[in-house]
Amino acid sequence: MGRVTSNLVKDIGMNMWMIMSTTCPSLRFSVSSEMINEAKTECRKKLKSFPSGCLEYNGLLARKYMKEKHWVYAILMATMESLPLLYQKCTREEILQSILAKTYLGTSSKLLDNLNDEIHTVNEALDSLENYLAALTTGVYEKKEESLVEMAESSACEMASWILECLDYDVPAFNLYKNDCTTLVQGQISSLEHKSSEWPSLDDYCRTIAEKSIGDVWIDVDLCHFDEMDEDLYLLKKGNEYIFKSSLVYDDVQDILEDIQTTSVNSAVILALERGIITEEDLERGEPQNIVRVLNQSGVLDDIIYLADAFFLKGVFTFLEMETECVDKKGLLQSFRLVRLFNLRKLFMMKRDLRTFRKVLESFSDFQSLQMQIPEEMGSLVC
Repeated sequence: MGRVTSNLVKDIGMNMWMIMSTTCPSLRFSVSSEMINEAKTECRKKLKSFPSGCLEYNGLLARKYMKEKHWVYAILMATMESLPLLYQKCTREEILQSILAKTYLGTSSKLLDNLNDEIHTVNEALDSLENYLAALTTGVYEKKEESLVEMAESSACEMASWILECLDYDVPAFNLYKNDCTTLVQGQISSLEHKSSEWPSLDDYCRTIAEKSIGDVWIDVDLCHFDEMDEDLYLLKKGNEYIFKSSLVYDDVQDILEDIQTTSVNSAVILALERGIITEEDLERGEPQNIVRVLNQSGVLDDIIYLADAFFLKGVFTFLEMETECVDKKGLLQSFRLVRLFNLRKLFMMKRDLRTFRKVLESFSDFQSLQMQIPEEMGSLVC
């Protein structure tokens, strides 16, 4: 029954989104579906071509280091943002290259994140991130192949190196790309370093550790198609940054049990510690399922969803300040709605309650009622 309910919510949500998107010039179904299918074909072909020293694609799946849905979802999200942004300016092939580059970014980041959270020691994870940064920014990395885990790390770095094959180096946004790659990796390093030090404050998390979102690098890939960066494109970049930070926080609720088990940084855990609802000793000795129950019953998880919504709305309202007509603004807004819909659908699959279902449907609202629900304590953390 649970699977039927989840599929129903997914189908209703996606159908509503597709109906609303047909009015957007860049998101006509025939165009977007064909682009998605072409990107899937190209990406699968590339994933089957890892060089010697990397763990091959089927091996990554077999050992559960990654899932096929990771790159399939990345293609969907990439297509629905690249089309509205680039359809007036770029050729079909150029748009396809942006979609593929963003897919390689999302998939490689997820693979390395899985290895660092579940297998690597802190020092091994820190080393892997430095190697990953080199792959992202130079296309060159240290290939490690003494174990299957090291070969999987090399696979992540290999995917990251593919991104540069899709980018124009002679535009202002390429410098943004390199700088944002450094910020991305530094944010991931910050989230790891708490394992050997004290927990950060929720304010620190929102200002610094949330920089581990791939959002800035993601949008930079598209911006590399523009010869100049004007005020409107910077507004788009800033709005997109908040949208992706919201995804990071939504994921904290979905991943709460796993993050407690792996002592990974998580905004819900931080908030519970700050409120005195749990202690660090509880995290060290307590049963993870019991801790999750306490966080749910105390309202901590609900407040973190509000925090995610605050980030999301900040992104939407920043984006709406754009005045340019060179992009499909309505289509971009629909792509942002899809991000929230996707995140809330995952939360509904976890919680399976009417309240979360209503939150899913709020993805199709004008967002005013959603804004009014956010407690000041959570909203004030977003600046």
